[in-house]
Amino acid sequence: MERFFDIVGYISWLLASAAKLLIGAVILMVVADVVARNLGLKAMTWAISASEYSLLYITFLAMPWLVRIKGHVFVVFLRALFPPAIQQLLERLVYVVCILLCLYLGWVAWASMVTAIEKASFESRTFDMPKWAIFLPIFLGFALSALEWLRFLLTPASIYDASPLEAEGM
Repeated sequence: MERFFDIVGYISWLLASAAKLLIGAVILMVVADVVARNLGLKAMTWAISASEYSLLYITFLAMPWLVRIKGHVFVVFLRALFPPAIQQLLERLVYVVCILLCLYLGWVAWASMVTAIEKASFESRTFDMPKWAIFLPIFLGFALSALEWLRFLLTPASIYDASPLEAEGM
């Protein structure tokens, strides 16, 4: 089981790394577009759509890794009001709710992606984007996030322990 979650973690890290590269690409696109406009050159009209799609990809590709490293936002004050046994129960309940939400939203994204593939539909902006390519990162993000939450549920790891970044003093 540990090996499975290590593989999921590695895939999550790879997707987060791709998201980092996309952030760099968006920055370069924006700078290039601004420079082109200021020099009186033709604007890169495709850059706006590409940036919008990139933001979608960045969000969902990074999501599972953020769950893994506890980089998401969560509230601890309510949990602190209860004795340890209730705290542990609430923690498990949070994991189950997060898993169910991720699975449901991942299923919706999957169904939308399959429909888009069957209909061969495109979203038309400054360039055509296959709709399945819009739903793919959403599906991947939710599916892998569900597995990351499952790791918290099935292993001794806890979202309330120090994150790896905190442990390293970052």
